Amino acid sequence: MTTIEEVIAITGGSGFLAQHLIFCLQRNNHLESTIVEIRTIDRNSFSKFLDYPSRIPLSHHQFDICDEQKLKLALKSVTTVFHCAGKSLEYLHDGINHTDRYWHDNTDATEILLKVMHEQKIPRLIHVSDAYACLPMGDNFGLSEQMHLNFPSNFMLGIYGQSKMRSEMCVRKAAAKGQINALILRPTFIYGEGEKHLLGSALKLCSKYGGIPYLQDDSRGQHQFLYAGNMAEIMKRGMICLKENPERYNGEVVICMDCTPCMRFVDFMVPFLEAKGLKRISTLSYIRAHFTAVFYEILNKFAPKKSFGHLTLSASKFINCWSVGFCNRKLRLLLDFVPPYEQSQAINQTLCWYRKNEQTNKNHNKAVEMMT
Repeated sequence: MTTIEEVIAITGGSGFLAQHLIFCLQRNNHLESTIVEIRTIDRNSFSKFLDYPSRIPLSHHQFDICDEQKLKLALKSVTTVFHCAGKSLEYLHDGINHTDRYWHDNTDATEILLKVMHEQKIPRLIHVSDAYACLPMGDNFGLSEQMHLNFPSNFMLGIYGQSKMRSEMCVRKAAAKGQINALILRPTFIYGEGEKHLLGSALKLCSKYGGIPYLQDDSRGQHQFLYAGNMAEIMKRGMICLKENPERYNGEVVICMDCTPCMRFVDFMVPFLEAKGLKRISTLSYIRAHFTAVFYEILNKFAPKKSFGHLTLSASKFINCWSVGFCNRKLRLLLDFVPPYEQSQAINQTLCWYRKNEQTNKNHNKAVEMMT
């Protein structure tokens, strides 16, 4: 068998999903195509926080991927790009208008990446999209990829959803024109060791209440979740499929999740918040939570500083009101993929990691106090 050498580039390379992908690639360098180099690209510095062997040389390139000239240099001789970079949805009021960042980091960055890949004849792209970006407002169950391939009449996630959907459409158009071979992955909520944005937003919200405000309504806010380790394995599997049979996989859109059963968002988050030392302090009805979000949405227009740290109205509806469930048929059949980590196992593994790091931080703080 002829071994093909791969040079991998990962945009958003300092993020936690990229680290799980590196963990996956470093641990399992498959024989069909030997990965000889990994290049991470991010405007932030790279700091390793997962324990994996350094079998494959890794170099970090620190710049904004909208810098076309630097991107051309970083992608020279690359064979596969994993596009993880992007601006995440902001859940809380923070006094900042994120519209420009959504378009810059999600849409503009993808367009420039596609341009450079086409010019440098880089054959493969694994594009990380968002399962919710293409959805209209309201409950959605049993959704398949075919149901939402075009722009909806309105976006569940507002400007963020528009920017992610437009970036995905750019990739699909480039694939249809034969400029690249691309596989588009739409993950649900991603969790795992090192995740900071979603958990960080939840911690800020809890700080406003002095603990965990528990939402009481079993019929609302049902969602699906995806362990970053499973997503990394899906991405690796996608690369292999795209290489072995580009005609079959090019331009395909695949929704990714651990499993199909839904769980209330608040019930999923509580163990992670408790691992950070928080406790439940109150129980809220959905109506009270909804009108609280409405109040701070209005207040944000007149006194934004007083709304800091509270859920935006769109985020409150998304996570607490609407229920969204997807079908995993295409993930199982097209990619022939079964997640290697059971969700219960992945959650326990992640909780252990957070508890260990929380204890390490406490010990460090005590040591600092004793020295001062």
